[in-house]
Amino acid sequence: MTVVSIVSSPRKGGFGDRIAAEIEEGARSAGKDVVRFDLNDLRSIRQCQNCEACKHNGGTCVLKDDIAPVIDAIRDAEGIILDTSIQFNEMNGLFKVVFDRLYCFLDMNATTIMEKGKKVAVVVTASADADSAERVSKNLDNVMVQHFFCEPVGRIAYCTWMMPKDMPVDQTVLDEARAIGARFRS
Repeated sequence: MTVVSIVSSPRKGGFGDRIAAEIEEGARSAGKDVVRFDLNDLRSIRQCQNCEACKHNGGTCVLKDDIAPVIDAIRDAEGIILDTSIQFNEMNGLFKVVFDRLYCFLDMNATTIMEKGKKVAVVVTASADADSAERVSKNLDNVMVQHFFCEPVGRIAYCTWMMPKDMPVDQTVLDEARAIGARFRS
């Protein structure tokens, strides 16, 4: 079965990118296939139009852009890795655009049509705001549990305190990331 990794780290090799990669490696070690979407590589994106077409067609978003394959992959996956950095105390804008498109997995009564029990891991990185990273990671976890009935396997809020981008990630954090990935085991 597949785990979908949604990585909005703006830098290849950045802190969030490296932490997500360790979770992915842990999932692979648990026998999972991992499909990664680097959101910064998407070129054609549209925000949710709140058109509610998805509410009348079984949960399929009618927007045909580069986010559509991400949504399709989530639909079929057994697990999801969500990775965002903090911008102005919130999840970054690109991640938010993609995250809002999960609206297609709610019916007219705001009940999930996503298969219940998908596992979810959350990574939030911040250069200087540990409180925001922690708050956003908890909020993402809560949305996935409350709205989509996902099973959390772990979350990491990592603050780099303005470290240079090529600094190593603390090994204990990478070890925890790999352990989180291994929890995708069925």
